[in-house]
Amino acid sequence: MEEKVLELYGNETHAVNEAIDRIVIGIYEMKREYKANSFLFTGIGSGVGTTTVAIDIAIALSEAGWKTLFVDCDFRKGNEFKRISAPLGKDLASYLTEDDVKESDIICDTTYENLSYVASGERYNTPVRLLCSDKMEALCDEFKAEYDFVIYDLPSISIVNDAKILIPSVDRYILVGGVNITTKKQIFDAKLALLAYGKKNGGIIANRMDKSQYRKNIKDYNYFDEKNLRKTVRRRRKFKSTPKDYSLTQSDIDILTKNKHSIKEGEQK
Repeated sequence: MEEKVLELYGNETHAVNEAIDRIVIGIYEMKREYKANSFLFTGIGSGVGTTTVAIDIAIALSEAGWKTLFVDCDFRKGNEFKRISAPLGKDLASYLTEDDVKESDIICDTTYENLSYVASGERYNTPVRLLCSDKMEALCDEFKAEYDFVIYDLPSISIVNDAKILIPSVDRYILVGGVNITTKKQIFDAKLALLAYGKKNGGIIANRMDKSQYRKNIKDYNYFDEKNLRKTVRRRRKFKSTPKDYSLTQSDIDILTKNKHSIKEGEQK
């Protein structure tokens, strides 16, 4: 059988990677504290970048040395509308509908050593029936036992209920909203739809934030950029090269003496 290696590319923007790392820390803490290792990502509204966020997080986890699996569960889009697709017939839809497709057939290697990928396959007219199947539930259990982290990508919860079907099979779900895209009503409706699974809520990610908004929310986000570090070094050198006189003047002594007397008077009172 021909080896399947899918090309994945992580984000190279420093600020974006810093934001992704913040999320990765939260996911790692949930694994350490609650033994959670399977996470479902779903959007609040359309065009919020759920898939991109989920893939970047999966890449980051794999680069940290964790055996990670990304599972595309969006059966509502055809391969022509997706960034990544597996060889025809070697995908999740084929596994769930055909008896001769094995689990090992649908797991593809990627350009990242510790990251594997499961593609959803061609568009399926009734995806709910696939997600509700016993075969899908059993597969989730197998993935959870086999991998350090499993990342599931599903369509927006505010558009369809696919994510709601799979949440009982994962440890945590994470909502992804878009700044200036997702409305308060959509957030409220999403939280209401998943009210029964409140204990599995892993948080909300604010995506699509422009640089000025990120700078406003994360002070000194670019402190460790080489350009800024060089400025800090130059300022430090300039400060050290300037002679300083740290001897006390009579004025300083008078102020200190006065403060001392004031303290004693206050204690006596």
